[in-house]
Amino acid sequence: MTEESPPPVKHLAKDRFGKTALRAAHDITAGLAASGAEDDGVVVLRTDGPHRTLSELESLIDDVLADEAPS
Repeated sequence: MTEESPPPVKHLAKDRFGKTALRAAHDITAGLAASGAEDDGVVVLRTDGPHRTLSELESLIDDVLADEAPS
């Protein structure tokens, strides 16, 4: 009998990301429902897009928040 080797670290990270993304989508949907906004319930996770570094993601988030900030 052989022992199973542990899954690669990247696989574990992807699994954690998937669970976190689904929980975030649920929280967003719950927030929309609580505010009375219409929501079609569709959540899309694209895995074929460009892979970004954490600093690139932070920059993208900062750009969106700057666009939404009141003038």
